[in-house]
Amino acid sequence: MSLQIDNIDPASGMQGDEVTLTGTLLRAQTLRWGDEEWDDTFWEGGVAGDGATEITFQVPPGEGTVQIVAMNGNEKSNTMEFTYE
Repeated sequence: MSLQIDNIDPASGMQGDEVTLTGTLLRAQTLRWGDEEWDDTFWEGGVAGDGATEITFQVPPGEGTVQIVAMNGNEKSNTMEFTYE
């Protein structure tokens, strides 16, 4: 099953806000937030009630709109966007 981000909640906010990605993310080893790449020590994960996987983390400092991609080795998910307010 390939990596897939189905939803980002919220899709905009400020540094320190909590963001949750939902989708097929159980095998995600790293998460790319703009130009930064994080391993799984930077987020909390779990299985949602509908069987989807959730990744929750705090928004780092930044501005504008950033691209978010979940990765496992060379495998990449689709891209979602987060916009700083």
